[in-house]
Amino acid sequence: MGKTWSFTTAIVVSITLFSFLFKQHAQANGPFQHVKNYSLYYGNPTVQAIAKLKTKDLIIIEPQLFTREQIKDIQSKGTLVIGYLSVMETPAWNKLRSKNLQSQDYYWQKGERVHFPQWNSYLMDLRHAHYREVLLAEIQTSIADKGMNGVFLDTVGDIDDYIKEKTAQTQTREAYVTLLQSVSKQYPQLSIIQNRGFETLDYSAALIDAFLWEDWRANWKKDTWMKANVEKLQKEQKKGLTVFSLSLHKESSPGREARKLNFIHMDAPDGYTKKVY
Repeated sequence: MGKTWSFTTAIVVSITLFSFLFKQHAQANGPFQHVKNYSLYYGNPTVQAIAKLKTKDLIIIEPQLFTREQIKDIQSKGTLVIGYLSVMETPAWNKLRSKNLQSQDYYWQKGERVHFPQWNSYLMDLRHAHYREVLLAEIQTSIADKGMNGVFLDTVGDIDDYIKEKTAQTQTREAYVTLLQSVSKQYPQLSIIQNRGFETLDYSAALIDAFLWEDWRANWKKDTWMKANVEKLQKEQKKGLTVFSLSLHKESSPGREARKLNFIHMDAPDGYTKKVY
């Protein structure tokens, strides 16, 4: 009986050790292995802003506002520079994209385009190959050509929140996977961060390097929805996914709660354009 116990124990220990080493290997080889802090900043590249951005391990910026030279200057201090790209929405200010769009690139409901007045943006139809090509061209011009380190895919959560018809939702998620595959193939030097889209993460997890939980709350343990998504992200962390969190509220200890979960946290109670946090 003693020999049987020892043999079983050895197997359990071996499996546990293998799992631990696999997790460590996955995390150690990710593109954000050294990142301890970051900043999300959509403001203008003032001298003061650039000086502060250079102190961060990683920054997410609006790429159309920065020149290649400014980005290279920021990177000279070892900072990883990630360029913003709105996937499921096109804001009115983005003339670079808008001039290349066709009617079918927009998502239509009841014969009208879906408009978000708060952001003055329109919901897009990722299922159309032409629209995906427009996004890839924007990555080339705004991000890859400027020598950035990665792309930040925003508004992915719109697939979960605004595409209500199940068939269309599934098709859109599959189209998002196609986009991710194209980005990886055409721009293998770019790391990929996805903002929200918790349900869509079931489709995309294997194709992204990191996930941002925008609007993180300190009291997550009291929220059933948040607890379920924390558990989902913890499973992906074990596979090597880096998780960033961002709090928009002036509440106590959101960062402390995030760091307990090995999230890389940032507080931005005054938004993303006024200053670099």
